[in-house]
Amino acid sequence: MNKLLLTLILHRSKLKNNQGFSLFEVTIAILVSSAFIMGTLQAMAINAVLQIKSERQAQANFVIQQDIEKLQAAASSMDLDYIENSAVLNPDGKTGSQLCFRFDSTKMPDVRFGADLVKELDQLLQNDKYSDGTPNTGTQSDPAINSNSVFSSAGTFKQFKTDAEGNVLFTNGQPVLDTVKKDSVKTSDSKKVVVQILMNGSDNPSDEDFQNNLLNKNYRLVRLITVDSSTRYDVLQVYYRVGEPEDDPQKDEDGDKLRDDESGRKSIIAENYTEVIPAAVAECGFTL
Repeated sequence: MNKLLLTLILHRSKLKNNQGFSLFEVTIAILVSSAFIMGTLQAMAINAVLQIKSERQAQANFVIQQDIEKLQAAASSMDLDYIENSAVLNPDGKTGSQLCFRFDSTKMPDVRFGADLVKELDQLLQNDKYSDGTPNTGTQSDPAINSNSVFSSAGTFKQFKTDAEGNVLFTNGQPVLDTVKKDSVKTSDSKKVVVQILMNGSDNPSDEDFQNNLLNKNYRLVRLITVDSSTRYDVLQVYYRVGEPEDDPQKDEDGDKLRDDESGRKSIIAENYTEVIPAAVAECGFTL
């Protein structure tokens, strides 16, 4: 009797073990696996987007640093001898001492050494060429530099902009939220700014500017040159920005030739700030 009962129990257990997984168990396993796979794929996609963004920013900062080196080289080479022998910067053929006297005049703000450096940089843009030697008409100054007019005809910014840390870059006299005391406002003097387009990308693969794209996306590098009246136009304050291009003045509220940032859509991917002083300033003994 006991033997028969034991046989029945073992037989029933064997049948139960051979039934396999239930439909409910299979469904749960599929859902868990799908969630894991979807999470992994999403993480991989986000990582790829962040990596491309990081590489674009690195390339943007690289082209900025390249131009900063050119800017510093131009400033350090612009001594009195250089200006005296330049038909563009010294059309009247004045001597070094005469140049120092002329640039020290408070009534001629557009003919000081800082403004002449802007003229020299403008000449470099006018002579810019593509790799095949053809003229690059996309690089330009706004306003166009002519005669002694540099900053007097430059545009002003209509709104403030801040960098990644919230530091105010341009205000044009508008009230700006204080970056330290968030509950107060401050006002800054407006600045005349010369915008120089240094590099253009393109959405057209057959366009020569397409080779300037950052990982196949169209970006523009601009140099924004301004001054403070306290420095008598000798010290140039230079802001660099890399962002998506914008040529419609109705949409470009701050006039930097780049698309303005919008909620959820950032245009500027790299910024930098530097100051330069032409070598002739020290030779004339100007006190800054």
